[in-house]
Parts: sequence; structure tokens; C-alpha cells
Amino acid sequence: MGADKPAGVERAADRLNIQGSKPPMFYVALAEKMLTDQEDLHIHALGSCIEAAVGVADRLSRNKLATIVKIKTDKGGKTENTAQIIITVKKAANFAELYEAQKKEREARAGDREEEAK
Repeated sequence: MGADKPAGVERAADRLNIQGSKPPMFYVALAEKMLTDQEDLHIHALGSCIEAAVGVADRLSRNKLATIVKIKTDKGGKTENTAQIIITVKKAANFAELYEAQKKEREARAGDREEEAK
């Protein structure tokens, strides 16, 4: 695995594979970052990771950063008996503005928490 890829994450430019090794919010942040360079993102998950994939797509949609355009279910995995989902999301036309605004809001909240901890 290359140094530019976090451990436990396989990705092509437009593909995000959800695995059980990271918390869902990690994948939300990664999906947001990937959408800065892509128009479409394909979120893939197998078995017990499907819930996290749906959560990532839902969060992107609720934050108006992307629209869910396609959901495909199938059987996949090594034994071909594991449930699989592929969710395709399309970046919002105003993604850059929304992403920057939400990023600033998160930074402000983090600063507030640091002040409260002092």
C-alpha cells in the first residue's frame, strides 16, 4: 500500500471501498475529500460494512454535498455468497462552497472545544 493511502483503505480515483477497520466518520471525511477531485463517487461495501456505506451516502446527501444517483445490490466477495452494495453519488454543483463552509464550521467547533478544555 502506498504512503498516500490510509491503512485499510483501497481506492481508485472514483471508488471508495468501505471496510470494517475504520469508523464511519472516517469514510465520510474521505468521501468528501475524494469528491473534491471527482464528479461521481462509487461507494462499495460487502456484508456487515453495508450499513456504514449507506451511512456515508446518506451523510453526503443530508449535507447537500452529493446526490445519490444509483444503488446496486448483488452478491459478491470471495465466496459469492456475501451481500454487496455499490452506491453512486454525484457531487453537488455548489460542492466547493458547501465543503469549505462545513470545513470552517468544523474547525470553529474544534476551537471551541479546545477553549472549553482549558
